Formats: sequence, structure tokens, C-alpha cells
Amino acid sequence: MRALAALLSRLPRPTVRGWGLLVTGAAMLVAMEVLQRREFSFVALLVLALPVVAAIGVSLYSAPLTIERRFDPELAPAGSDVSVRLLVRNWGSLSSPEAAFFDRVSGPLEAAGRSRLPRMPGFRASIHDAPVPLSLGYRLEARHRGRHAVGPFVLLLSDPFALVVRRLAIGTTDTLTVTPSTTLLPRGAVRLATGAGADQVSRQLGGAGEQDVISRKYQTGDSMRRVNWPATARFGELMVRQDDQQSDQNSIVLLDTAAASFGLEAQHDGAPGTAHTFSAEFEWAVSMSASIGLHLLAEGFHVQLVTSADAVVDSALRTRGPGGSAQHPGPVSTRFEPNGGEEALLLHAAQLDLIDAWETDFRLALSRSDAVVGELPPVFAVVGQLGDASAQALASAARYSSGAVAIVVTEPLSPGVRAPRWATGLCEVLEAGGWSAQCVGSDEAPAAAWGATGAERFVL
Repeated sequence: MRALAALLSRLPRPTVRGWGLLVTGAAMLVAMEVLQRREFSFVALLVLALPVVAAIGVSLYSAPLTIERRFDPELAPAGSDVSVRLLVRNWGSLSSPEAAFFDRVSGPLEAAGRSRLPRMPGFRASIHDAPVPLSLGYRLEARHRGRHAVGPFVLLLSDPFALVVRRLAIGTTDTLTVTPSTTLLPRGAVRLATGAGADQVSRQLGGAGEQDVISRKYQTGDSMRRVNWPATARFGELMVRQDDQQSDQNSIVLLDTAAASFGLEAQHDGAPGTAHTFSAEFEWAVSMSASIGLHLLAEGFHVQLVTSADAVVDSALRTRGPGGSAQHPGPVSTRFEPNGGEEALLLHAAQLDLIDAWETDFRLALSRSDAVVGELPPVFAVVGQLGDASAQALASAARYSSGAVAIVVTEPLSPGVRAPRWATGLCEVLEAGGWSAQCVGSDEAPAAAWGATGAERFVL
């Protein structure tokens, strides 16, 4: 069926003028039979033959053209405009006809309308080694993050009388990578809370690998691996060791990519478990995660990006192994290095998508992270509406981390309107486990959420 549709799409089609001639010719044949006027037959056949001859003439053109497509910039942030340059070469010995053209683009992109392709001279191998390219260009609006197909180049051929038009696809497609829009986050000390409620205390991370030389009292949420037993025996109470090199040169950015967390059902197209539904809240979460990752890389941290696909417990991503036993997919998290990992992080974030995941154990994802050496490094989580089991699993992970910050993404919040009950409840669960959690609407600027201060805010 698709092959038949593709074949029909390549055939010439009558224009409004062509349909008018066909209808007129058919009407004259009917009038000839009704009025018994045989002289109408010559005129009717001539009128009917014009669109047919035009279609045959248009079909004979083979369009020996090649297309080279260039994007500026090659990596475009979401919401920006991309300049597309087309280099068209005519390899035929005859001049190409004047025609209209456009570039076929995928749904999320929006390209300019049809443009005119001027007549191009034929190629003479005795004069040039290659045809002189004709440079064309148009603007492309990259609205949404992702990898989008641009092309093929579509030529609209018509006869001199514009009776028929033929669509001729030339060349292949190119991929335009649209990265998430990122925000330069304000620099400053990183204050990571331990404990919960009024008992919260915080410590500051001045930079990667900084050493603390003071032993302090144990606080709720501190890892037991950091207990300083000699100091505990000396002071008679549990003390935490801070005289060793911390693993703060590593960091983890955790992104919730479950479709259910953002109130969506995945729409499958191709690989199982992949969703292609647009969500403003999820796009904000991706942008926030990418901004945090870039900020940490700039501060000298190694960044491990972990998604829900690493934490799947019960999901459409699960596969069946030999004998029907369930097998968990391998880790898909990626590690990025400072001084050069920024572009790789953006490329990875451009391909992130929602998945069907009904239950996720983020402790599993964090334990599988290759950034873990001893205890967990600082963890920055950007999540949606987690289920009870997923929320409890994430909350319990804070006790193994040297610092844990969570951003709960909600729908846009009007001034003076409180966050939804599910969001405040999730923040309470996370804070009880030792996280510094905050509800943020998807209409809030990432820099404002990152740098805001107050009794219920985190400072990073």
C-alpha cells in the first residue's frame, strides 16, 4: 500500500487550470452527443489532449541534480532559527527548467514556503571538473528538541502552461540536531542540606575535590561510611570524618524520563517503550538537567547523567530472555568529563525521550553509576510526579550521598498559587529522607530556580 502511494505521489497531477481543461473537454463531448454536433469532437479532443501531453512532457525530465545541505548552526538550541544553505548542482548536459522547490521537514520543524529555482546551465566536462553550484537558502524554525530529518529536496516541475505539476524528490535526508535550551546558571557556593525540617544543616562545596579538615557531629542523612570512629570514641558521640578527600569531583544528574511522571501515555513508533509525545514539563526538566550538567562541568565536576531507563523495575523496556525470564536492559547513563564534555552532554540530552516505566528504583540506577566510589557524590535530581514506591526509593538514596538536591517539576504556577498537593507531598517525602527539595513550575526560569534563596529554597 505504501509502495503504491509512493508511486502515485511521483506521477504528475493536474493543476486547477488542468482540471478545468479536462472538465471542459468532457463537457464538450457530452454536448456533442446531446446536440449531435460532430464539430465539437475536434475541439474536445484537443482540450483533453493538452493536459495529457503536458503530463508526458513533465514525466520525461529526469532531473540530474545533486543537493548538498548545510546547517548554521550545526547544533541549534530549541526555539532558535537555523539557516539552511543548499548547494544545487546540475550534472545534466541540458539546462534545468525553472521550477519551484521546498525542503521536506519533519513535523516539529517549521520551514519556509516554496521558493523559485532559477534555470541552471548544463554541465560541460570539457570546461569544468564539476558543475558550478547554485546556492540557495531558507530559514528553519527549530521549535522542539530532538534529532529531526530534513529533506529530501522536492522539485515542483510544471509545463509552460501550468496544466500539470510533478513532485520530484531529489537527494537524501540530513539530520538536524536540536539541543535543549540551556541557561547559564549563577555561580556560587553549593549548599547541600542534610537532615530534614528545622534540623537541616548545610555544608558548602567550594570546588571539585576540596578537603574538609574538621570532624563534626553526625547528622541525619550522613553516610555511615563517613563515621570517624576514633573521634567518636574520644568525644563520646557519633562523629563524621571530614579529613579525607571527598568524592566531590564527581556528580550525578538524575532525570525522570517516565511518561507517567508527566501525566502522559507513551505513543509508540518503532522501538518498544519509546514515547514521542511532547510535554512542556518534560522539556523543561530536560533543559534544567542539561543546564545543571553544563554548570557542574564548568565548575570542574565529572557529570554522570542517569535517567529512568537505568532504574526500570517494571516497564515496557523489559525484555524476555531464554525460557521467558525477564531481563533488565543494560545501563544507558553516560559520563561526561570537564573541559570538553559540554557538546557531548548536549548531544545526549537532545536524544532523551520519555519511556513507559511504571515503577522505577532510583537506588538501582545510582548504584550502577560508574561515578560511585565509596559513597555517592552529590546528586541533583529533576523529577515529575513519582509513584509512592519510586518516591520512597529515591528518598532513601540521599543517605548514601554527600549531598542531594531535588527539583520537582509541576505545571506552570500562577503568582500566589501553591504547588499541587502531589508535588508538596513528594517534596516532604524527599526532605524526610535527607534531600533538599523544591517544587518548581515549568514556566519558571531555570536560573531563578537555581539561584533563589529563602527558607524553602536551595542555594547552588
